[in-house]
Amino acid sequence: MAKKVLDELLANMNDIELEEVEILTSPLRALKDGVMFIPTLKYGEGQISGILLNRDKIEAFLTKVRKP
Repeated sequence: MAKKVLDELLANMNDIELEEVEILTSPLRALKDGVMFIPTLKYGEGQISGILLNRDKIEAFLTKVRKP
């Protein structure tokens, strides 16, 4: 669900580039980035994660990280 919402939101945010990291094939990268839960969204030092990431939480996170 988070992926679908993220794709919909990013369609209108051309200034954000999405990088997907598969934790099963890149566990050290996930550990290095502090990913403890799936899904996790990370931008710089900002991060949100959890099973119940709804549209409002994802949109609020993206809005926050886009501010200069």
